[in-house]
Amino acid sequence: MAVITITPAAENDLVNIWIYIARDNPDAADNVYRAAEETFQTLAAMPRLGAKYNSKRSRLKNLRFFPVSNFHNYVIYYQEQPDGIEIIRVLHAHMKKQERLKEDK
Repeated sequence: MAVITITPAAENDLVNIWIYIARDNPDAADNVYRAAEETFQTLAAMPRLGAKYNSKRSRLKNLRFFPVSNFHNYVIYYQEQPDGIEIIRVLHAHMKKQERLKEDK
């Protein structure tokens, strides 16, 4: 079974997404969170499913992205690892490109 590693930044993203949605609809927040976890499983099984993220930064060279299943406003940024995947960030799709990924994980 593939290993799924979630960075602290990605975990924080998930919590913040849940909090934001839960203000109006806790059930919807749970659904988005569950869908993200299910998408992580899919990506771990098929790590090249996501599109490559084009960046001049060497550190982001192997980064891929893929929308959360059924909630395409949220995008998972991840890297393939020898034993699975590492989730780098989970962000809203409408964020400005330069704000999507920061230098730190």
